[in-house]
Amino acid sequence: MPRLLDLADDFLTIGDVIRLSENYDLGPDSGPVDLLIFDPHEDEAGLGLMVTSGYKAGLVFAVLPEESRFEKKPGLSRTWLIENWDKWFVFTYQGGPVPIEETVILRWNERMTVEICHADRRPA
Repeated sequence: MPRLLDLADDFLTIGDVIRLSENYDLGPDSGPVDLLIFDPHEDEAGLGLMVTSGYKAGLVFAVLPEESRFEKKPGLSRTWLIENWDKWFVFTYQGGPVPIEETVILRWNERMTVEICHADRRPA
C-alpha cells in the first residue's frame, strides 16, 4: 500500500480508499479509519468521501469542493488533497490535523474483501 505522500500518480479515483492512520473522530492513538472515494453526482462539487470502517461506516465524511477534482481525468487531485489536508482532515474533538505521514491508499483494483467466520455465529 503506497503512502499518500509517496504516491506516483497525480490523482486518486472513485473506489480508492484513503486509510487514515488515526480515527478523526476518536482522536490520536485510536487506530486507522478508511474513507472510500465516491461520486456524489452533485453539480459544481468534487468527489465525496464515505467512512467504510468503524462505528461511522456508511456515513458521508465529506463532499469535497469542485476544485479538488483532477483536471485531466475523473478523479481527486493528489496535489489538492495534500495542500488542503489540514483543512479537511482534523480531529473532531481534540483539534489539529490527522497526521498525513502514515496515510496510505488502497487502490480499487488492488484489494479484496475477506469474509471472516466467527465461531460464535451459527449459519442460518
